[in-house]
Amino acid sequence: MSIATSRHFLSGLSTRLGLGSSGYQTVPDAENGSGSRNDIGILATISAVAVRIFKSARWSAAILLFILGIAYITSGLVSLNPAAATPAWHRNDEAVTSDQIRKLNVPTYKPESGGDRRLRIFMPADTPHINLCKAIMSAAALGYPMPTLLNWDGEFNRPEWHFAGSHIAKLESLLAGIEAVLDGAEGDDDVGEDDIAVLVDAYDIWFQLPPAVLIQRFLALNEQANDRLRHEWRDLVQKDAPDFPIPPPRQNIIVTTAKDCEPGPESGSNPHYDHWPQSPMPADMYGEGTDKILDIWDAARKYKNIRPRCVNSGMIMGTMGALRDSLLRAKEKIETVALSGRQLWSDQALYAEVIGDQELWREWVRSMIPTWNGTGSTVPGNISSDVRPVARAALQGKRFEFGIGLDYNFTTIPATCSAEEDGYFVHLNDKKAVEEESRKAGVPGDARVSGIPTELAKGAPHSEALKGVDWGAIPLYTDFFFGVTPVGIHHNAYVGGLKTWRVQNWWSLMWFYPKLRDLVTANLRPLGKDERPSPLVELPAPYQGGQKLAYWESLASRRTRKVTVFEPKTASTPARFRPIEWDGVCQKGSKPWYETLFGDGKGPLVL
Repeated sequence: MSIATSRHFLSGLSTRLGLGSSGYQTVPDAENGSGSRNDIGILATISAVAVRIFKSARWSAAILLFILGIAYITSGLVSLNPAAATPAWHRNDEAVTSDQIRKLNVPTYKPESGGDRRLRIFMPADTPHINLCKAIMSAAALGYPMPTLLNWDGEFNRPEWHFAGSHIAKLESLLAGIEAVLDGAEGDDDVGEDDIAVLVDAYDIWFQLPPAVLIQRFLALNEQANDRLRHEWRDLVQKDAPDFPIPPPRQNIIVTTAKDCEPGPESGSNPHYDHWPQSPMPADMYGEGTDKILDIWDAARKYKNIRPRCVNSGMIMGTMGALRDSLLRAKEKIETVALSGRQLWSDQALYAEVIGDQELWREWVRSMIPTWNGTGSTVPGNISSDVRPVARAALQGKRFEFGIGLDYNFTTIPATCSAEEDGYFVHLNDKKAVEEESRKAGVPGDARVSGIPTELAKGAPHSEALKGVDWGAIPLYTDFFFGVTPVGIHHNAYVGGLKTWRVQNWWSLMWFYPKLRDLVTANLRPLGKDERPSPLVELPAPYQGGQKLAYWESLASRRTRKVTVFEPKTASTPARFRPIEWDGVCQKGSKPWYETLFGDGKGPLVL
């Protein structure tokens, strides 16, 4: 660089840094003075620039430290409250009395019993579409009760929902629908808090196994979780210690899982995923790279080898009472957001925050078990700062335990995102085909699929139309890493446009497609005057008295055998469930829906 160029550069830099004042010497023109004078001027300016940069750096460091300090305080590691102004890791142990523990707001668990219960299906859907039609018809073909549509023709611009729109409406409308059913809006008394409600996405989910399998897997997943929770509690109890007043949680709600823990706090909700349990699936499930995020840019494929342990809200399934309580908690959070001005845009993250609070509560309760002596317990001083706000609220009467757990096993209706190549259609009794598809998927070691689902043998499908199906000789979508044939498929595999392509092109691969019209017609046929309904599933119940446990279609659903639209109550009208015709659900565009759906050239559906 020439001296002249240097002069102009430093002169400009001097001006930008404020060095052109009388306290600083400017660089003279090289043509009007000697080289030594120029050198001295350049050195002087460089020195001045260095001083100013040093001062700027000190100010920058001071500002950075200030920002970090504010973040440190607001994170909960320290508090501006003088009573709790020590960092979490320096706090003293905290005593909790027996009286405080016994007054905590925890669910009351009834003894297990048999009896009759109902299954209800809910789908959030606001407009007719062939994809909605496919979801509903897959359920009809397998003998499920016809679903209730939530938010039909709904308005999603409520200002308190911010960016959330239909996502938050999905949870609030499910709550309203469950409350209406429990309040008798269907006009019948065959309803109870132990009935099962299933919320499934409406436009990208297909059922492939009957309701008997879904119900049995729901019960089995809950029992597996309850066993884990009982062992956690039992392992913490000291020898000869009296019984801890808070019993192990009992699971009554299942949410489908995701491999990626998204969205996080940026959604306006904080699930606290770092406090969630690890997956109970084998630690080498995907081989040596299990639970390692791949070093690639593709947001979907980078999580391919992660064992699912976070939420995907494509399916939420639980007892009506438990779901109502957990959704009331979610509604409280929505109302808090409306007052605080935070932005909220994900039902998935919102419900995950309810679960996250539950996990923080469980962490706090577990921390008290080892020191329980009958008169009180001690909370360790080094417990996470995330736990403390939940503990304080719990001591003031807030409830955090809702019995929510996850389908770690991919047995219900798992997401296919980040598992795009993990599954495909296969005949389960064709051992060679199973081995070949397992190899294509990249399963390490031997094939993990072992024949047809055992639930089909335990609780035979209630539908007469399904009783002749050879489940091992039909194409069923199977995840080869989990070694399981799920109840349904959630088409959220968005890599390379896979979702749209599969929803259009995989329909004809579903086992029921060649006989779809006949199955739907048989399962939606009204019962004759002298015909008795069959339960969806009847199970021997290992409870007191040996009473069987049976799940049924509700009387209201059995009467109409039609899709219904839930219309919430208003100031002048009660809530109601209005039947809707197939054209109203399925027809969008000029091509008749039944041509796309059935592909048999036989015209409209006649029931």
